[in-house]
Amino acid sequence: MLAMNRDEQKARPRALPPRRHQTGSREALYPLEQSGGTWVGVNDAGLSLALINWYDKPQRDQTLCVSRGIVIPHLLAADDIADVGVFFSDLPLTRINPFRLIAISAGECKVREWRWDGTALVSKRHGWKCRHWFSSGHDEALANRKRARVVRAAMTGTQTPAWLRKLHRSHQPERGAFSVCMHREDAQTVSYTEIAATGRKAQMRYAGGPLCTKEPGASRALLFAREALAKHQPR
Repeated sequence: MLAMNRDEQKARPRALPPRRHQTGSREALYPLEQSGGTWVGVNDAGLSLALINWYDKPQRDQTLCVSRGIVIPHLLAADDIADVGVFFSDLPLTRINPFRLIAISAGECKVREWRWDGTALVSKRHGWKCRHWFSSGHDEALANRKRARVVRAAMTGTQTPAWLRKLHRSHQPERGAFSVCMHREDAQTVSYTEIAATGRKAQMRYAGGPLCTKEPGASRALLFAREALAKHQPR
């Protein structure tokens, strides 16, 4: 299972709820920014992707850049983890600001992270266990340390969907810039996305707001019995 809070400037237009999209020969499900692109998604191969901005690395002038939102829709055409690495070669990375891309393949039980620092793309394998990544435009290193402490303190018992939601609505150690459910004067957590996937099917739940104010709903976000998509065969 993958769960993700999205933090954004309050003035930024709200994203559209998840719906189905065709990407290459695969079907995918993801929420959509009004300007296009996304930050999280899953396809009918059970491949889940999440992208977080990497603010610790030098940022280019936004007016000269291509949005990081194009990355996931392009990569969701992949059949598996190995395919994701191949598909990166078609992206205009030199015009995209630094990011970290986390890929979880339910069918393969694999987790892979790609890190683009603005100069080089590096891939890192992770073991098949619970992991957490954090990003912040407000002292990213401090946010990582504070949120990591909150997660370590919460790591008791089974990590169920209810446990994940409780963590993602957490205001520990206090409500503000460094809490997992983030609140600042200029920015805040604006959505929560939850993906439960196997090699055969996937479900996405989405809350268009911070979990401290609402619960995620399934609505149109129930996906795909893979055997029902016979036209999609591995390439």
